[in-house]
Amino acid sequence: MNAAQDDRAVAVRLGGAVALFFLLVGQGQVTVLDGSSMLAVARSLVHDGSLAVAPELGVPGHDGVTHYSKYGILLPLLSILPVALAQPIGAVIGRVEAVEAATAASLMPLIGGALAGALYLLGRRLGAPRAAAGLVAAGTVLGTYLLPYGRDFFTEPLVALGVVVTVERALAGRELQAAAALALAVLARPQSAAFAPLLMGFVLLRGGGVAALARTLPPLAIAALATIAYNLYRFHDALEFGYRPPADPGFTTPLLDGAGGLLFSPEKSVVLFAPAIVLVPFALIALWRRERATVALLVAIFGATFVLAATWWSWMGGWSWGPRLLIPGVALVLVALGPWIGTSARRWRLAAGLFALGFVLSFSAVLAPAGTQLLDRRAGTDGPQIVRQYRELPQLTERSIGAVSDRAARGGDYRRYLAPWQANLVRELGAIGAIPALLGTVALLAALLWIAAPLKRQLRPA
Repeated sequence: MNAAQDDRAVAVRLGGAVALFFLLVGQGQVTVLDGSSMLAVARSLVHDGSLAVAPELGVPGHDGVTHYSKYGILLPLLSILPVALAQPIGAVIGRVEAVEAATAASLMPLIGGALAGALYLLGRRLGAPRAAAGLVAAGTVLGTYLLPYGRDFFTEPLVALGVVVTVERALAGRELQAAAALALAVLARPQSAAFAPLLMGFVLLRGGGVAALARTLPPLAIAALATIAYNLYRFHDALEFGYRPPADPGFTTPLLDGAGGLLFSPEKSVVLFAPAIVLVPFALIALWRRERATVALLVAIFGATFVLAATWWSWMGGWSWGPRLLIPGVALVLVALGPWIGTSARRWRLAAGLFALGFVLSFSAVLAPAGTQLLDRRAGTDGPQIVRQYRELPQLTERSIGAVSDRAARGGDYRRYLAPWQANLVRELGAIGAIPALLGTVALLAALLWIAAPLKRQLRPA
């Protein structure tokens, strides 16, 4: 097995381990509004062959009566298979909607695992040793505020996956594959089209020439046509995406106001929710000395992500954990840490410590829904707070334990209970639910230990 094949094998194993971890701690349901809207599209396609959703989950379409989701089409399309597979199981147990949500929610751990694998491969492409590339890949997904997004049904992890693969394939000189990955990001979130000129500029800057540039066009054209067709179907307007004032006024936040929030807000500061990012400037300076075009691409994509998020009317990304809208840019620039820490044990330990801190800061959002704090929202807050999230855990734990014997808790507000699927299963089924919860946990834990065990040898620091 050559080095490239060996790296791919490690990436698959690392991604599998991360996915299994997310499945182990996942919530097995779709709770956020964005996710519920996209899941409704998949359900409508499976059951009715339609794209329409309930009024509360969409916006009025061209006829003013039928409602459609305003989010990208890719995640609903990916959800069709899980939703279809859920039908016979749901029919047997009489809980079709719950099984549909659980199977669709399982996509997010798989996307999180794929993102970790892609980050590892990009780190290796940048020259990071295996141990450093593995640390940064796992740390980015598990050791920052991306951690709870391995279970929440948002599009940002999917966009991040597309962007990371785009850069890795572009560095490999595979322009068609790079553009295809970016096209998927556009289908997941149309705003990702802003990265297309950056990819093209990078191809030219690297001396690819007209032929290489031409190879980026077909996938991006297909994504553009698919997006236009989706808009025409829903709104009879090629440039209408469903974001309409006054509910969605667009890019109306002054740049300095949004930037200040994303940097310094106690509920949204990227430095607070992704502590390892403080090392990125040093890593980029070191990488600049030998890969100027690459650094320019990384910084440009992060900059575009930051400006788009900071100027959006809801720069905080709604009531979500950390600066959600920055996820694609943050995941990408953190990969620059790999080569920088790979030559220094002190830097490696520093990065490991900051990723460990990031895990601790965000793990409470895995144990409890971020929406818990909305039940008693404090004035002036832009999102859930880290310290308060931990303070909510004892009360949520007490409620979850009490729900085992309380039939009134079944179907209750999920925000009042612990988030992991095991707690939800026991709450919905009563004490008998402890049996499948225990068996499922043991099975996932065994699989995780089995697939992760060789990584200790494969990713051992030199």
